[in-house]
Amino acid sequence: MRKRKLALFFAAILFSHGELFAQFVKITPLGAHTGEFCSPDRALVFEDPTGVRILYDPGTTVAGGNDPRLTMHGRLDAILVSHAHGDHIGSSKMTQSPDDPGATCASVATVPTPDSNAAEIAAAQKLAIVASQDLAPFIGGKVQRLLGGNSIPSCQTSGTGNETVTPLAGACVGTIGYGAKRTIRAGDAATGVQIALVQALHGNALPNSLLAEPLVSALTASGVSFSPGAPTGYVVSFTNGLRVYLSGDTGQTSDMSTVVKGYYGANLVVLNIGDVFSTGPEEAAFVINQLIQPLSVIPSHANEVATSGGALLPNTKTARFAQAVTTASVYPPLSGVTMEFDGFGHCIIGCSGQNKPRSR
Repeated sequence: MRKRKLALFFAAILFSHGELFAQFVKITPLGAHTGEFCSPDRALVFEDPTGVRILYDPGTTVAGGNDPRLTMHGRLDAILVSHAHGDHIGSSKMTQSPDDPGATCASVATVPTPDSNAAEIAAAQKLAIVASQDLAPFIGGKVQRLLGGNSIPSCQTSGTGNETVTPLAGACVGTIGYGAKRTIRAGDAATGVQIALVQALHGNALPNSLLAEPLVSALTASGVSFSPGAPTGYVVSFTNGLRVYLSGDTGQTSDMSTVVKGYYGANLVVLNIGDVFSTGPEEAAFVINQLIQPLSVIPSHANEVATSGGALLPNTKTARFAQAVTTASVYPPLSGVTMEFDGFGHCIIGCSGQNKPRSR
């Protein structure tokens, strides 16, 4: 009788565990042209099964705080910015419609954003600004200016998980240090989405267009730039078990193996592959095949027109990367096409014609 009870107990645990992992995280790219992976595309929206929605690196392909794509599937709760370069923090914002058949994919029509696209979005959508201890306050200061000088508070947290409960009454600053974490939790949910900061190797200079005089003239005269701290990556742990490594812009680091894989166990990776300024396609493939070994990978920051009609173009960096990856499925981020991932890192929905199955 005792053995039977134990068997039933463990069966119940396995069933509930499988049920949890069967819930899906939705990932929607917000790029320059619907259905394509374009040169400037960086932005992604992640939606947890509990409803928490997070915008990552808005860049220049989001049309400011009122872009209808931001809230098409519900409110946003937080924004993550990996570093201060204009193509990530957003030194401009898109003016073309991504649904226009004539929308450009290589060089996108934009207008400058003196306070950054990230700040405009955070102010309009009342978001938790989650970034490094140097960058988050900078964005918060820009939000403060946009809101007429009203001070932007630090995000309220509670409990051992440093939980910030949403929806928020207004934007707040959620600084985070390396090796540390925060949690964003919907008010009606029992658990939340954990965000941890990891290192990246890259530049981190702010565009001079986001700075004021006399600093701009002094920097220009000296031939230097201003960097608000170091660049970052993130590991985001969702409530269904999915653990996503967001590389930002980086080169290869040993932390990819020891921390991202060894400690956090990332099973989905969003990885820059653009070369010259960050990890190249062959180097990025090594990261996937040898260092992290996730189940799936989404290439990012390719700096090229990578697709036509949603299919990878031959002789592109993205195609080279997809071919060189031998241990994971590769899913190009097609703007407006939502992909859904289970807790193990399998793409279940929205990945038809995109996946490249691999044996494990």
